Amino acid sequence: MEKYLIHSNELHLIEAEKIHQAVEKMVESLDMAAGSTSNFDLYQVVEKYFTDLEKRRKINHLLGIKEDKYELIEDFGIQ
Repeated sequence: MEKYLIHSNELHLIEAEKIHQAVEKMVESLDMAAGSTSNFDLYQVVEKYFTDLEKRRKINHLLGIKEDKYELIEDFGIQ
């Protein structure tokens, strides 16, 4: 049986619980004491990045990641 891969226009379809499980594995593999504290929440950052297009755009802008207009039009119908 072939595994279905999720593409960038489908990230919002990933369940929050599954995102949190993946972040937990990352936290463990990096030997971090926790993935969230009073002023740091890796779980929320990753969840919002995956599920909220506007927040993803803002994060990408802060990181200097250029928007691919073609991808946004094709994937989301956004210009």
